[in-house]
Amino acid sequence: MESIPPSLTIKHIAQLAEASTSTVSRVLNGSGYVSDAVRKRIEQVILDTGYLPSSIAKDLKSQRSSMVGVIIPKINSFAASEIVAGMSSVLTARHYSVVLANTENTPKSELDYLHVFKRQRVCGILMLATEITPEHLETIRSMIVPVVVTGQDASEHGVPSVIQDERLAARQLTDYLIRCGHRRIGLIGVGDWDKQVGGERKAGYVEGLLTNGIAPVESDAVYGGFELHDGATGVDKLVPYCSDQSPTAILAVTDRLAIGAMSRLMERKIKVPEDVSVVGMGDIDISAVYRPKLTTVHYNYFNTGAAAASILVDRMHGDSRGAERQVMPFELRIRESVATRQ
Repeated sequence: MESIPPSLTIKHIAQLAEASTSTVSRVLNGSGYVSDAVRKRIEQVILDTGYLPSSIAKDLKSQRSSMVGVIIPKINSFAASEIVAGMSSVLTARHYSVVLANTENTPKSELDYLHVFKRQRVCGILMLATEITPEHLETIRSMIVPVVVTGQDASEHGVPSVIQDERLAARQLTDYLIRCGHRRIGLIGVGDWDKQVGGERKAGYVEGLLTNGIAPVESDAVYGGFELHDGATGVDKLVPYCSDQSPTAILAVTDRLAIGAMSRLMERKIKVPEDVSVVGMGDIDISAVYRPKLTTVHYNYFNTGAAAASILVDRMHGDSRGAERQVMPFELRIRESVATRQ
């Protein structure tokens, strides 16, 4: 990288990132289209240089920062965008500015941005975490400003957390499938490193089976990533060709996985829900319009973000009387992707 000027401007950032100033501006403001490759290059330059837009720099110089750092795992995720919208609704009303950091589901990037925000002396941090490691906790404890976590539960370590009731939601979804007559239910999950989506949702699925007198079958649960193709891969493992021992229903721990699974089943001429029923979790926007419409768990992500921001604002104003752990409500959305078995 070229040498860093002592007083950085957006023009310098553009030169270092080999991009136009207008492109850098779109990245900073979160507006307009920028290709993933160019966006990552600009974000890396900003991270490496610790660049601050001039309006924020003025706040810091006067010791009156109104900047809140928001760390998210994936900027084009439905859940993340709704959570950020909820956060912004509270923060904007209180005259705080929001600076987004996109980590691309990388825990190391979460740590990097925590350090960046610490150097920038933000007045508070909201983090939609992929996981909480000892390194995360050590870094958060070193902060002199409040940090509130969503997506993972760090409350036992003294970090305020706003989470979904993942285990109960997955258990109720499993109960619903069993009430519909399904006794062999497959799981398309993610690794236990994600304690909420991976661990808690799997635990709710297992509890639902055991409570109804059904012994979990190890081969009926498969694990992968979060993308559509991971749902398709899960289907090929759970529903092999030329087998009558396959599950009659599949619980996918996210709606994207469920939609990937349904798409793959239909490619293989397996009817949903007549042959195999599918349910998801999250109620993303496409779930209500996909065919068949997906039965899922609805989480109010907007209210989740608003709740986290409200806790942060209270902490920034010295009020720490609120609960360290807030669990958000959910509801089942029964649609078209489950058939009743006799």
